[in-house]
Amino acid sequence: MLVAQISDIHASPDSPSLLTFERAIDWLKAFRPDALVLTGDLVDDGWQQGYRQIAESLHVLDFPTYILPGNGDDQSVMRAELAEVGNWADPSRPMHFQAAFNDATVIGVDVTVAGQSHGDIRPHLSWLKSTLADVATPFLLFMHQPPFGIGIEVLDQVGCRNDDALLELLNALGSPPLGILCGHVHRPVSSRVGLIALQTCGSLCPPNPLLLGDRADLPVLDASSFLVHEVTNDRLLSHVVSMQTLAGA
Repeated sequence: MLVAQISDIHASPDSPSLLTFERAIDWLKAFRPDALVLTGDLVDDGWQQGYRQIAESLHVLDFPTYILPGNGDDQSVMRAELAEVGNWADPSRPMHFQAAFNDATVIGVDVTVAGQSHGDIRPHLSWLKSTLADVATPFLLFMHQPPFGIGIEVLDQVGCRNDDALLELLNALGSPPLGILCGHVHRPVSSRVGLIALQTCGSLCPPNPLLLGDRADLPVLDASSFLVHEVTNDRLLSHVVSMQTLAGA
C-alpha cells in the first residue's frame, strides 16, 4: 500500500506554493498511490480562492484524499471549499478521518487549538480510542503538529501537547501504529519511540532552516518536498520526494 503525504502548502496570492502543489499533483497522478493525505496549513489568511484551487486539483484524482487542518487554516472556509474531497468523519466535529484499506488503516486526528500555533491531543483521545477499537489492520496515525520534539526549540514550543497521554493510550492498546506522521515543521524529520516510527513531512512552501542548538543560522539548501509511505508486510517505509527532481515537470 502506498500513501502519499503533502503538508504545509501555505498558499497565498503572492506565493508560488500553489504552482508547486500542482506539480506535485501532476506527479502523483502518474504515480497513482492508494491514497493522499494532506496534513494541514494549506492556505494562509483564509484565502478562499486558494482552497478552491486545491479542491479543483484534488477532484481530478482517481484515488481518495484525506485532509487535516493546520493551525494556519481557516476551518470554516476549508470545510466549505473542500467538503467534497476532505472525507471527514463528522462534518460537525473536529476534522478527524478514518479509512480502512486492505493493508492498513489511515487515521487522522485534528489536534489544532483555535487561535494557537500548538496542538493538543488530549481532547481527542476518547475519539481515537473508540476508533482504534474497530481497527483490524496495521494503522498510520496522521496529525498536523508532531507529538515529539524535533530538536529545533522554536518549533518544539509549538508542537502537539500531551504526547505522554497519547503514548499511554497507544501502549495500552497493545497494537501501536506503524507510524505517527505529521507536518507543521516544514522539514522532513524522522525518529522513533519503541516500535513506533515518527516522521514529519517537508513542506511545499520554502523549508525552515536547521536551527539546532547554538549552531549558526545557515542558508537553507533544502528543496520543497513531500512523502510517499509504503506499507508492506506490516512494515513502514517513508520516501522523501524532492521537488527539485520534478523541475521542468
